[in-house]
Amino acid sequence: MKLGPAFCSLFLLALVSTGCAGLKQAPKPELADLDPEQLQELNREALNVASKRLGEMVAQARTNKSTQTYLATDLFLKGNMSLLEGDYATASVLFRHLTALVPDDQFLQKKFAISLIRQGELEEARGVLETLYAASKDERVGLILAGVYTGTDQEVEARKMYRKLLAANPKNEDACVFLGKSLAVGKETEAALKELARCAKVNQKNGMYDYYMGKIHLDMGQVPKAIAAFRSAFARQPDLGDAVAALGIVLEERDQHQEAMQIYRRYLDKQPNDSAILTRMVQVLFLKEQFAEVIPFAERLADLEPENLNLKVKLGILYTDAKKYSEAISVFRDLLTAAPKSDKILYYLGAIHQELNQFQESIEYFNQIPASSGLYSDSSVQMANMLSSLAQAEHAARRPDEWKTRFVSFVNAKLGELPSLRIEFSVIKAGYYEGIGLYRDAMEVMMVVQDEKGFSTQHKYYLANLYEKEKKYEESTALVLGILEKEPKNAHAWNFLGYSLLVRGHEIERAYDYIQTALKLSPDDGYIRDSLGWYYYKKGEIKKALAELQLAHRKVPDDVEILKHLAEIHRELKDFARSKAFLESALKHVRYHAERQEILGQIEQLERDRIPASKIDQ
Repeated sequence: MKLGPAFCSLFLLALVSTGCAGLKQAPKPELADLDPEQLQELNREALNVASKRLGEMVAQARTNKSTQTYLATDLFLKGNMSLLEGDYATASVLFRHLTALVPDDQFLQKKFAISLIRQGELEEARGVLETLYAASKDERVGLILAGVYTGTDQEVEARKMYRKLLAANPKNEDACVFLGKSLAVGKETEAALKELARCAKVNQKNGMYDYYMGKIHLDMGQVPKAIAAFRSAFARQPDLGDAVAALGIVLEERDQHQEAMQIYRRYLDKQPNDSAILTRMVQVLFLKEQFAEVIPFAERLADLEPENLNLKVKLGILYTDAKKYSEAISVFRDLLTAAPKSDKILYYLGAIHQELNQFQESIEYFNQIPASSGLYSDSSVQMANMLSSLAQAEHAARRPDEWKTRFVSFVNAKLGELPSLRIEFSVIKAGYYEGIGLYRDAMEVMMVVQDEKGFSTQHKYYLANLYEKEKKYEESTALVLGILEKEPKNAHAWNFLGYSLLVRGHEIERAYDYIQTALKLSPDDGYIRDSLGWYYYKKGEIKKALAELQLAHRKVPDDVEILKHLAEIHRELKDFARSKAFLESALKHVRYHAERQEILGQIEQLERDRIPASKIDQ
């Protein structure tokens, strides 16, 4: 029974002409002070009083045609409204008196029965429906009555009614399906399948019968028969979404994902807005990592389910992977409106703007991620990298040190705040100094953390490289020899020693021995091939040098040092156009401002070298 309305409003439904004011009522208690049982009792009392009063009004109205019509209309409107509002107790009272007032109206009797069913008064509803069906033979009434029989555990009577309905109308889909369900639930599966098959023959364009046969086979573990039934349902009725979903799910479970997707596509071509099948299609495409193909389906599903935030997140990620950054930003901004404190959405927006080199916008989003988030550490690292880039650009443009100050302050704060990332932030700080040509400062930053746990071999290589740039060869050699002492088969360490000697320009043959040792340990390594090519270049063996450097470039096409070496070889060969092309390619991958300036200087020198001296004199 509905507890929401106060009992005065229940009186109002009953008292059509007099209203609440016409009743003499005892002072009612405050509803807020009553427990649910007391409220329920109040509602019952109110309904009883209202019902009694209505009975009197109905008796009086029978003597006057116009009054009867007026009261019947008002009772119907109020009863129907009570049904719509879910106040079934009130509705049943109103329709009970309405059917007493207009006893021959079958439509009103059906409304009365429905209100009783909704209220849970199945026994009384059954009596009303039996009388009504006997008088009307209405299929819809018969179906409702059969459902009531099932609800009152009279399954035999329910089946009799379904069979009566089918005898009168063999194409009554609901009667056949419900009969099949009843038999299947009663473990009479063969009888259920027989009834459904008979109905399928009578109505061959209806796939619903095959669909339910498929479900029964599936419940029995007869998967091949279930698939055959679902296929038959789909063939009979291609717009039957239930059959499409059932067949697709079974195929997915059997890892027949491509076939499942073909069925989904065929269906969606004609029923493009079926959200259930769209959901299956999106899930399978995600599973098979067919991200480019999933976007149009995910877009359509997002339009149909605007409140599905998880789907929008997936769509935003798909746009990002497809490099549709403006669409991704739009999706994530919409999501941020709905969830303004979501660390994941803030991170996605920061990452996209970072990818677009819109560093200030990216930092603004990353900076909103709270310290409690699992994404806080990584977002801090990304912010440090971007602040370093902004500070280097500021240095190159010779502007005041606004970004440098902010960068150094930020990194120093993080070094204290996130001790587990001290080495990571030290590398970023050293990279900034290296990028503006302050190699000593970079070296000193790395030396501070070189004894800390987590200072890896790669970090040692980086520090050794900084030693090299400061011409501290003894320190760099000692550091790399320390690596070889622990890892004698470390090809990169042997290569480092060899290349270092080449750069210094002495002990060329010893450098060759080191590089050969590295090559034996890792013959397919592009960096070692680059060192060997540079050895041949130093020896003046240009053809051998070119062959090795071309091999190195095929293995590591984006390495700046290899591209610079190829540019130098082609400059030596007087192939100035190709030399310039390699330098321009190196510019695309350069990390630091100082290195960029060096390459730009080489391009300028190359332009001067390719102009004949006679032209320069002029």
